[in-house]
Amino acid sequence: MTDLNKLYKQQVLAHNKTPHNYGEPDHWTHHAEGLNAICGDQVHVYLNIEDDVIKAAHFAGDSCAISMASASMMTELIAEKTTFEALHLFAAFKQMMSAEGLDQAETVLGDVACLVSVKKFPSRIKSALLCWYALNAAIHGQATTTTE
Repeated sequence: MTDLNKLYKQQVLAHNKTPHNYGEPDHWTHHAEGLNAICGDQVHVYLNIEDDVIKAAHFAGDSCAISMASASMMTELIAEKTTFEALHLFAAFKQMMSAEGLDQAETVLGDVACLVSVKKFPSRIKSALLCWYALNAAIHGQATTTTE
């Protein structure tokens, strides 16, 4: 097993067991719901944005381990980033999960890059992407989004 695959397994298990930033916060300025009808994943992303900086990011919902881990890692990664930076990270994650991939994914996405291992299971890619689409929708003021 490669180091990246080990990290993937460790991260998914850890973030699924004890997700970071899970639950609807008392205060949020932006929100979007993401739905993946094929597998039944549902995620809500809550952002507290002040002066174009994401001061806090949370998520809630019912989803598989991959979706839960992706959302947990995403909320940590985007905290204290500008919305421009968060949208850049969304684009980088989406590219990493695409067929062409992302050079230097670890440099751009840090530990979140371990989720590239999901590409071995094409039917699970949308689970990893769902929270990222919800992030994008929340920043753009859209109430709902889907990976379809």
